[in-house]
Amino acid sequence: LGARSLAALPLGSARLAVEGLAWGVLALMVAAPLTALLATSLVSVYGLPISLSTLTLAHYREVLALDQVGRAFANSLILSGSAAALLALLAVPLAHAMALSGGTGRIARAVGVLVELPHAVPGVVLGIGCILLFLKPLPGLGVSLYGTLWIILAAYLVRFLPLALRPVQAACAALDPTVEEAARALGAGPLRRLVTVVAPLVAPAAAAGGLLVFLTAFNELTVSILLWSQGRETLGVVVYALEEGGSPTLGAALGVIAILVVLAAMLAAGRFGRRLPPGVVPWRS
Repeated sequence: LGARSLAALPLGSARLAVEGLAWGVLALMVAAPLTALLATSLVSVYGLPISLSTLTLAHYREVLALDQVGRAFANSLILSGSAAALLALLAVPLAHAMALSGGTGRIARAVGVLVELPHAVPGVVLGIGCILLFLKPLPGLGVSLYGTLWIILAAYLVRFLPLALRPVQAACAALDPTVEEAARALGAGPLRRLVTVVAPLVAPAAAAGGLLVFLTAFNELTVSILLWSQGRETLGVVVYALEEGGSPTLGAALGVIAILVVLAAMLAAGRFGRRLPPGVVPWRS
């Protein structure tokens, strides 16, 4: 059954129980951790119960005054924004090439496995692989990416490619083949058809994939924890460092701020998405 059929399935007398269970699971998985994070960021000393006497905003002022926090925000914005833009552009020709073979050819299947593999393996494994690959100077360039933001960006591009590719693949599969055939009949070559016909039609899907990449990469930790260096911290790394360094209240405060930034980006995208075609913003129909 499709999602629409499941949504229309009558539950009868079990509706209230199922609805209560769904809200309970949502509260347990989302509301409870966020509430604990917020409470930790507001108490004066970690471990104290939250009350009017222990309530404080000093941790937010303190964490925002740290130099590494400002660098981490800038680095995370640069990395997640660059990864989102580059993968949105890369997903269009890659998804189109895979659609031309119907997704059943050996090359298409091999590409699909290679794309999914970095997303399936643990981030630590991918980080070690990037260190081994980029530790030595690149052939022909004589420079090493290790210790720079470029190595983190390269890891993000590999890890989050499936998030950008899948929406575009679905859009390419839904395209009417007669549109491209008409362009071919008029003498348009493969590159021109891709740029003038395919890309405009799948642009909303590419934008949706890019948005998912940005929201996921902004707080990423498992890859960047092995690849960061002094001055190249990401937001997730700083939150982890504060927690492990004996400052859980500061780490919680920074975590709350990061969540608010992501929430603000989602609200802005949802508001702007009202003027865009359906499907550009994933959580809007």
